[in-house]
Amino acid sequence: MNSSIKLFLLGMATIILLWVTHGNISQNALIKNNSISTSQLPTATKLVRHPFGESIIPVKPKRIIVLNDISLLDPVLSLGIKPIGTVTYYREYDFLFRGVTNDEAAGIEFVGVGNQPSLEKILMLKPDLILMREYQRSFYKQMAAIAPTVVIDLPSLNYSFKENLRYIAQLLDVSEKAEEVITKYNERIKQLQQQMGERLKDIEVSVIHLYTPNLIGTFAGQETYNQVFKDIGLRLIKVLATQKEQTLPSSIEELHKFDADVLFVISSSKELKQSFFKNPLLSNLKVAKNNQIYSVLDNRWWTYGFLGVNKLLDDLFKYLG
Repeated sequence: MNSSIKLFLLGMATIILLWVTHGNISQNALIKNNSISTSQLPTATKLVRHPFGESIIPVKPKRIIVLNDISLLDPVLSLGIKPIGTVTYYREYDFLFRGVTNDEAAGIEFVGVGNQPSLEKILMLKPDLILMREYQRSFYKQMAAIAPTVVIDLPSLNYSFKENLRYIAQLLDVSEKAEEVITKYNERIKQLQQQMGERLKDIEVSVIHLYTPNLIGTFAGQETYNQVFKDIGLRLIKVLATQKEQTLPSSIEELHKFDADVLFVISSSKELKQSFFKNPLLSNLKVAKNNQIYSVLDNRWWTYGFLGVNKLLDDLFKYLG
């Protein structure tokens, strides 16, 4: 074989070797690049309109902070999602949350008290979504500068604790879970109705809040326990069923107006409850003579989510079932 043929064959072998090597390098590089691009793909987002504007939020948020216990923390936990941060209730009360026990909120960082969230703590948690209420408008811009922020407007949801859950579930892309929670609630309602039987048609109930030894308060039909009563078929006494004011304070001297077949007294203060049950005005009430006055706790009845509502139902099963 002459030298020119040898050189030609050697060149062809080199070209083939380079082509194969280049192909392997390119394929490996492509796989590597694909791996990098997959891990760094932008998070899927959606546009949400709310009372204070528009927010682009993650479709599946991972690090959620909620700035209200009663209407945000409880519903989010009810959906099986644990926020990374929340505010606690006001310190003058003996409980951290309404509707939610400390155990149910275990592992969640506290980022402030009541209506005073800590910007520093929220920044440190690096949220990808903040949920807040319409009454917290004064610090909306500060929250929105930290992370996508959505304002939950209860009036637009007709103050319905069910619609509140559905709206939050839609935000968090877990609408099916909301329907599961509501279905279980409805099943408990039917169970209580069956246990009460014919008595359900004859009972009128009344609810008062203790403010001071001389001052009580009543709440209109939008209050969560009134929504639960309606679902069960329990009738409020007329003075409460027709109350137009959202909150109506009354003197303890007007206690007789709230006489009923069953009276629920809401307070977490032992002193107030002791004072109330020693008041001689009780002796004239039908409900007292029939021994149908029940003391219930604020943090079980002053609720807006299904963890709290189910605790409320536990009390109704106990006293009415």
